[in-house]
Parts: sequence; C-alpha cells; structure tokens
Amino acid sequence: MDPIRVLFVCPHNSGRSLMAEAFLQRLGQGRFAARSAGTAPTTVAPLVREVMREANFEFRDHGTADIRDLLREKPPYHYVITTSGPDELRDMPPLPGQTVRLNWPFPDPERVTGSPEERLAAARAIRDDIRTQVIRFLHDLA
Repeated sequence: MDPIRVLFVCPHNSGRSLMAEAFLQRLGQGRFAARSAGTAPTTVAPLVREVMREANFEFRDHGTADIRDLLREKPPYHYVITTSGPDELRDMPPLPGQTVRLNWPFPDPERVTGSPEERLAAARAIRDDIRTQVIRFLHDLA
C-alpha cells in the first residue's frame, strides 16, 4: 500500500512544520511520506535545531522548501496541515480538490521572548505539543 502523503506548512518552514514532519516520519512507522514547506522559506531556526537535537533529530544539513515546489509533485498530498494560524498563511497556493486541509495552530518558536532559558523552555513546550498532536493524528487515522 502506498504511504499517506502529508505536507506540513508554516510561513518560513523554519520550525513548526519541520518538527511535525520529523515526528510523523519517525512515529508513522513507514505508513506516511511526510514533507514540510513554507510560503516564504528561510533557514532552520537555531532554537529549533537545539530542541530537536534533544529529541534525537539532527537538522544540521536540513534545508527548507517552498510550498509551490512541493505542490507540483505527483501524486498530490492526501493532507496539507498548516502549523500556524490561518492569518499567517495568506499566500497559500490553491490545493487540489481531494486534499484534506487541517490547521494545527502552534506558537512560533522564533517569536518566543525572555531569557535564553525561558526561550528554550518555550521551544521545548512547542516541540512537545507538536509531538502530541502528531500522535493524535496517528490515532485518528488508525
């Protein structure tokens, strides 16, 4: 059976969408082909690299992707999941009609404030919330 194709999207593809992709790839046990992209991709946020390294993920050589490029792939994605608020993704291109669109609004780890320890704690909480949501998604599809 072909894997379920899932595309995670956030504006910069620098944090939330990358975390969701990594967790689905690991926890999905080969049932999913997960990718991530941004509407205006930049680079992986250093804070995200750090908290994901703590969870045994390496984003050292991981680049970011543009959603327009990934939506051209065939076959189309079964699910496109935005990991930020809907207002942040005004530039989303249209999706094929059969694609299920979901929104998982998480705070942006690049926008957390406070001391370095507070920022790290906030990024860890976002990471853990994303992992929990991926687990819920897996249970819903089981």
